[in-house]
Formats: sequence, structure tokens, C-alpha cells
Amino acid sequence: MKNATDASPVSDQEFEFTLKIRVECLKSLWQAAAVHCMSEYNDSTDDLIDLIGPEEDPSIEDCLMALVLPERVSGCVMLNAVLEQQSGGQAG
Repeated sequence: MKNATDASPVSDQEFEFTLKIRVECLKSLWQAAAVHCMSEYNDSTDDLIDLIGPEEDPSIEDCLMALVLPERVSGCVMLNAVLEQQSGGQAG
């Protein structure tokens, strides 16, 4: 059994993770984000709309952030999260 003196040392290593996504169906994206937010945070419908927008006009960026970014990665501290829309794509 390990005690406090056996704990792994703190690391100063940093990593960058890149994920490129094409949104093909806004309705499916919004519905998945809504289910996630309702189950994870127990949000009301008004809170849900504030977080990810209404189903008729979803906030694509907020839906993606809700679904793709974990709240926490065990043993790590999230330093930054950036979401940028690429030019040339079409929404909807």
C-alpha cells in the first residue's frame, strides 16, 4: 500500500491535443449537447438555452465545447481550450 511519500512527482510536461470536426447535422449536435447538459448538470430548460442556445438556433461552439471537452482529465490541469471555425464550411 502506498503512502503520501510514494506519490508520483508533479510533472511540468505540457501537451497540445488537436481535434478537427465537421458538423453535419445541427439538430443531432444540439440534441446530444442537450442530453449531456441535462444529465451532467441537471439544468433547467432556460439554463440549457443559455448554455447551448435554442434547438432552432443552436450555438454550435457551445454545443461542441459541452460535448467534446471533459470537465476534468484525471491527474491533469486544463490550461487552455480554443475553438475556431474554419472558413469555407457551411452550417446546417
